[in-house]
Amino acid sequence: MKTFTGLFTVLFCGLLLSTHPLQTNTQHPEAVAAYLQKYRFLSRELHQRTGIPEPVILAIAGLESAWGQSELATQANNHFGIKHKTDWSGGVYCKSTQEYVGWLAYNEQQCFRRYPLIRESYGDFGAFILNRPQYSKVHGIPAWNYRAWMEAIKAGGYATDPTYTDKVLSLIWRYRLYELVEG
Repeated sequence: MKTFTGLFTVLFCGLLLSTHPLQTNTQHPEAVAAYLQKYRFLSRELHQRTGIPEPVILAIAGLESAWGQSELATQANNHFGIKHKTDWSGGVYCKSTQEYVGWLAYNEQQCFRRYPLIRESYGDFGAFILNRPQYSKVHGIPAWNYRAWMEAIKAGGYATDPTYTDKVLSLIWRYRLYELVEG
C-alpha cells in the first residue's frame, strides 16, 4: 500500500508540474515568437474593435499564414487565407491550395484577396466573420469560449478542412495563446 501511495504521489505531482501555468518549457518556436512579437498589436486591436477572441485571431492567422512565412502571407499580405469572391474589389493573388471534400484532400488553383498592408488583412478578417450571414452564430458567444467560436466559424464554411477547428484549438493550447488575453 505504501508503494502504491508513493507511486500515486509521484505520478500526481508530475502531472501537476507538467500542466502548471508557470512551467518553464513553454518556449515558442522561433517563427511563432517572431510572429507574436511583430503582429500581436493587430490582433489586440481587432479584438478590442470586434470582440473576436484574440487567441482565435492569432491561431487562425498563424495557421493560415504559417506564422507569416507562407507564400500567401509574403506575396499578398493575406494572413487569414480569405479567398477572392465576387464581392471583392481589391487585388487578387492566385496559387495552388489544398481543399477538401469530406475527408478527401485535393489541390486546386484558387484566387485569394491581396492586401497592400497586413493590417488590412486583419481588418478584413473581422469584417468577414462579423458581417456575413453564414457566420451569424458567432454573435453572442462569449470571448472565452474558443471552441464555440471555432465551431461557428467552421460551420459558416470558413475552411474545407474537416479538422480545421481542432488545428486552431491545438495552436491556442500548444502556444498558450489564451494567456495573451488582457485582464
